[in-house]
Amino acid sequence: MNVMEIRITEECKRLGLSQADFESLTGYSCNTQTSYEHNKIPLGGLCLHKLAEHGFDTMYIITGNRVQSMSISIEEQEIIENYRAMNQASRLNIQTASHAVVYKRHNESIRVQISTDL
Repeated sequence: MNVMEIRITEECKRLGLSQADFESLTGYSCNTQTSYEHNKIPLGGLCLHKLAEHGFDTMYIITGNRVQSMSISIEEQEIIENYRAMNQASRLNIQTASHAVVYKRHNESIRVQISTDL
């Protein structure tokens, strides 16, 4: 077994997938999967994208280093992905808006605290 084959096999085991499950999820035939595993054809972006959609740690498959999982919700992940896809001007607008919302909420909580202290 070569390194790529070992990593793909490990990921399938981690996710509880058989070779048939792998084929079904990715839409790739057994021959295509074997070609990826044996480095006969390069593991391209579309294949990696399909694997990532089904929970494969594609960073591990490529580099051997596991991605540190963050305990964030799907909504938070979407916000991060959208932010990363924005241009610099849009990012600055989002930062300004989020700071304004947090600052306003912080000021409101201080006012409530002061009024209850009186």
